[in-house]
Amino acid sequence: MWKKYFKKHLKRKPREQLVQAVSFCTNKKNALDLGAGTLIESKFLIKKGFKNVIAIDNAPEVKEFVNNFNNKKLILKNISFQKYNFPKKRFDLINAQFSLPFYGKKDFNSFIKKVKNSLVIKGIFVGQFFGKKDSWNDGKKEIAFHTKNQVHKLLSNMKILKFAEKEKEGKTASGNLKHWHIFYFIAQRNK
Repeated sequence: MWKKYFKKHLKRKPREQLVQAVSFCTNKKNALDLGAGTLIESKFLIKKGFKNVIAIDNAPEVKEFVNNFNNKKLILKNISFQKYNFPKKRFDLINAQFSLPFYGKKDFNSFIKKVKNSLVIKGIFVGQFFGKKDSWNDGKKEIAFHTKNQVHKLLSNMKILKFAEKEKEGKTASGNLKHWHIFYFIAQRNK
């Protein structure tokens, strides 16, 4: 499944949402890239001055991208989100571009709490949640889907810097048509 996605996204630019999120960062010591894939966003974070970037992705292909990049500021954890031991108050920025829903439904709220607790005070969390109207929400997939109200609860105790809900018809990386329902956010840890 991920090979086609990686091939299609190998040469794209960093996602604009992350570019915006970095502008809110007051410190650039540690960043975490959840679902790092082709490392486009991880490389961007290093280019923008982050001293250490931890990239998490359990796809075996990601090792090849790291070997081709070979930068001491980047550490790959080739594991699932479930196996990562989120340290408390460590990251100035946590990036999760189209990866959070793939954690799955089980213990999703606890997962987001761990992510938020990994941020330093004033740390930035950027990513997306899939909405209930997304066509992948057919009850058969282990992907997490949320209402707008649920998303706001997941981001509670954070200052919302940017938020948008979008619905559109489009294609997946494999070329299949689908209805997308996505909540985009940039949030800052307050306490």
